[in-house]
Amino acid sequence: MKIVKPIIVILFFMTSFMSHAQIVVKVKPVAPRTVVMVSPARAPHGQVWINGHWVVKNNNYHWQDGYYVNHRRGYHFVEGHWKQNRHGWVWVPGKWKRNR
Repeated sequence: MKIVKPIIVILFFMTSFMSHAQIVVKVKPVAPRTVVMVSPARAPHGQVWINGHWVVKNNNYHWQDGYYVNHRRGYHFVEGHWKQNRHGWVWVPGKWKRNR
């Protein structure tokens, strides 16, 4: 029992570190195609449009088309973007940010 707790703690920290790992690419990808959204006169009640963006699946970047999501009262959505570092490019995902 004394050994089990340290192993659980180590596994927890390993999985939390791995979930924040970023995939670095040498050339910043471009969207694979232009997605044209034909917007209704108004967005569905209580929803906002999130533009297409890159997501990580199976250790690769994949394009996710835009979609509507429920609006979070008191927040606004900040689009994701590519950020360059000394090793290449990494995708910084979009996120909800509290209004000031």
